[in-house]
Amino acid sequence: MSDYVFSPHKERVSNLLWAVTSAVGAGLCFLVLLVIGAVWLHPASRPHLDRVSFRIVTIALFANMIFGIASAVGGTMTHGGFLCGFSIFVLQLTLQISSFLLFCIALNLQLVVVNGFNGQNMEKYYIVISFTFATILAVPPYAADQYGWDPLEQDCWYKNDNLNQRLAWQIATQMAWTALTAVGEIVASASVMAFMLKHHVRTRRIFVSTQSTSRSSSNSPQVIHANSYKRIILRIALYPLASCFVNLLSIFTALHSTIADGIHNQTDYNILLLSDFLYGGRAIVYALLAASDPALVRGVKTLYRVLSGRHASDTGSRKQSSTVNDQIQSNGFVVHIELTTVHDSFGHDIDQERLPKQTEMGFSGRPEDKQVIGPQPPPVESAEALPDSSELNRRNPRNRIALDIQRREEALREEAAAFNKQI
Repeated sequence: MSDYVFSPHKERVSNLLWAVTSAVGAGLCFLVLLVIGAVWLHPASRPHLDRVSFRIVTIALFANMIFGIASAVGGTMTHGGFLCGFSIFVLQLTLQISSFLLFCIALNLQLVVVNGFNGQNMEKYYIVISFTFATILAVPPYAADQYGWDPLEQDCWYKNDNLNQRLAWQIATQMAWTALTAVGEIVASASVMAFMLKHHVRTRRIFVSTQSTSRSSSNSPQVIHANSYKRIILRIALYPLASCFVNLLSIFTALHSTIADGIHNQTDYNILLLSDFLYGGRAIVYALLAASDPALVRGVKTLYRVLSGRHASDTGSRKQSSTVNDQIQSNGFVVHIELTTVHDSFGHDIDQERLPKQTEMGFSGRPEDKQVIGPQPPPVESAEALPDSSELNRRNPRNRIALDIQRREEALREEAAAFNKQI
């Protein structure tokens, strides 16, 4: 046994590191929640937050704010008592809620992108199950008086001085489930990445033709839109990946003092400091991730334009249509059109080389001319100026082709907007 002494000064440094980082994390979470509230309150910016993953992140962010407050209280305590034990109960409850919710983000991506489930229908189950499991795990040790002053680390934590019982409680009520969520996040995220890589080359183009209205299995809606929203999906995947890294590392550091039966050397003390930093800095990590989420960033930009008077005000369906189009464009939704030889209503072939290069649609009629779908310059002819469809078909069958492709574009836009809300 070495002559190392876990002095009161070192105890204070450890607890202060835990308390300060936790307080900073709670403060950052609160500021991000205020920004989210401001964006949500304004009708023009609210639609940008309409995504399953972001709503789950918002709930997890609130849980992490409470987690940070409880951690800061636990880090400032110098003795046992009701507040010491209750702060650890709240810490464990919010920690598990956050872990399960972030696992659900990875699970939702897997279900929506790979299997084609509707994420909005699953959302309520994610939230209810996460809260239920967290409560089941946190209440029994609190009821059994396992939370309180820790004789090994000299702070508020698991207080059982029987190492075998203490280890059993830690593993059964926290560590095992934290590890399971981390492994689940890795598996779900990896399956999404593998799926997107598999179909990336195959779905670089979407062929639109009046000869066929069906899609092949390789061009199923989730494949098409997953590739259109690949940047958003990769960004959302940062939540479970960051959670996985923090959770796996914190499991090792939190169990170390129990396995080592206290702090006996500098290595033990350094691991304790790392544990304090991980638990305290957890809220900081999630606050920064939420603050940089594309949905919130777009919402803040829209709110800024509104408040600065540079945002054109629309009403009714025109405003909703503009908002959807802005969302699709900002998310990088791209549709590449390739025209093939088609037939008019009289059975005559229409050569694609003879189609006009620029139609009312704003895209090229040749295979090599592709253009990103988004806000286009005003059309040469407004919709109101066009004759009815039957007259169009008689006078110029090529207009029928353009209108048919326009309908397909609008359908893809609607599908893209629905997909964006589900991930």
